[in-house]
Amino acid sequence: MLKLIREASKTYHQFQQLGPQYLDTFDQRPITEATMEAIKTKQLQEYIKREFKPIGEISMLPIHQEPNHQFTIALFAIMAGTMMPLHDHPNMFVLTHVMSGIGERESWDVDPDHLNLQNQFRNNRTVSQFVRAKENERVQLTEGVNCFTTPNKNNLHRFINKSQRELFVFLDVILPHYNEQDRVISFYEPVSKNELQMLSQPRQYTRHPIKDIDIQDFLVQ
Repeated sequence: MLKLIREASKTYHQFQQLGPQYLDTFDQRPITEATMEAIKTKQLQEYIKREFKPIGEISMLPIHQEPNHQFTIALFAIMAGTMMPLHDHPNMFVLTHVMSGIGERESWDVDPDHLNLQNQFRNNRTVSQFVRAKENERVQLTEGVNCFTTPNKNNLHRFINKSQRELFVFLDVILPHYNEQDRVISFYEPVSKNELQMLSQPRQYTRHPIKDIDIQDFLVQ
């Protein structure tokens, strides 16, 4: 786990120096390898088994949160037959590793000519905004599969649990994390094949509420 935290910290500091574009092009192999090693540790597996009690359609178990929103490592579970709201990760990188279940990722890339409309909505959420976007190829997700989100690729996405019986569970390394300033989550609703409506809140969904006090560091020595 410490190797993953070191690798995430290194990536974050490069992001600070070089800007969001770094997260589109950096070598993802070291942080991916560190993630694969972390999930195999007995301590992490026991922590998840002991602490993870999914409630609601979407649940989250914090594993590690670095100060100042540098990065977060967390486990998510989506109930059978449930679709996560379509959302974004502004200027962020996310490594998603499937722990169990069968899922699908849908993702969109906003048309570069409409990035200004996206930014207008982020600055004034009282005015609804529609943006043109290209839907990417859907990715089928099973245990052991990784997928990635970067500032300019697959940044708008949602996960769907394709099973009618089992949970879909995945671990995310989110870098940097939302900060309620320049990295605030927005939600989207497809209105046509190539058009999305931006929303401040998803239209419908319930999740296990997480408060700051619930977040705890998990460090494997």
